[in-house]
Amino acid sequence: MYYILGYNQQEIAEQLDVGRSSVARFLNEAREQGVVQFFVSSDFESWRNHSLETKLVNQTHLKECVIFKTNPSGSTFEMMAAKYLNTVLPSTGAIGLGWGRTLHAVGTQMHSCDARPDLSVVQLSGGWGAKEELVPATSNIQLWSTALHARPLYLPAPAIVATVESKKSILGDPSVKEVLDRMSQLKAAVIGIGHTGPDATINYTNLAPDLNRSFLESRSVGDVIFHFYDENGTFSFPELSDRVIGATAEDFLNIDLRIGIAKGGEKKKAILGAIRGELVHVLITTEDTAQQLLDLEA
Repeated sequence: MYYILGYNQQEIAEQLDVGRSSVARFLNEAREQGVVQFFVSSDFESWRNHSLETKLVNQTHLKECVIFKTNPSGSTFEMMAAKYLNTVLPSTGAIGLGWGRTLHAVGTQMHSCDARPDLSVVQLSGGWGAKEELVPATSNIQLWSTALHARPLYLPAPAIVATVESKKSILGDPSVKEVLDRMSQLKAAVIGIGHTGPDATINYTNLAPDLNRSFLESRSVGDVIFHFYDENGTFSFPELSDRVIGATAEDFLNIDLRIGIAKGGEKKKAILGAIRGELVHVLITTEDTAQQLLDLEA
């Protein structure tokens, strides 16, 4: 009544037959509890470096590139990414969501997007239990679906299992099969892009204890939802992909709109490989990272 219908506090008090002080207290509690939130509107297009975007699109197979300027008007990368996603994510159907801290950070800003109660947010790969803080997967689904008022579809399984045989056993579970069946119905996917350097998530979290790090780095530059690929974007580690619970590489490539969010010099080779292999249609990144990608392609 106050914020949308434009009633003043006295009018509300009279209609609800409560004291004006109670109305003021209710409004204050609503702000404190996050029921009412305030956002300062700014010119979204002014946040983007269109010159770099044009150069990168012209030199690659990207359908669109979204390059944000460094901290325009105090806005964070995550805030700007959420603003862009609000313009492209569907309102109905289902989208897939990857794992990782980048998507988790963006998820904290997704409350600025329009509500999508007819949308499902599907977990693209399994989680990692005690390491969820380091490798957010399930928590990403919860965060994004809550912000979008969407329906969450969790994948109740580990991300990587020890053997192909154990994977077959897990895939037989009805609750896992139900989510995997939705993979063919996804309209879009939003993912992070991993790399294979010493500080790569799969290395420092020991997600695959038997993984030879040198061997991984010699064959791959990055991954999308734990499917690793080389500098040309060709999937290069099928032995590990066969142990991943979630969307297969084929499932992923069948999604019509694949949006990658990644930044940082340590990821430049991984991002460029994903672009070369057309693993992502849209890239959301920063000016510094985009310039490094252009330098690599020069």
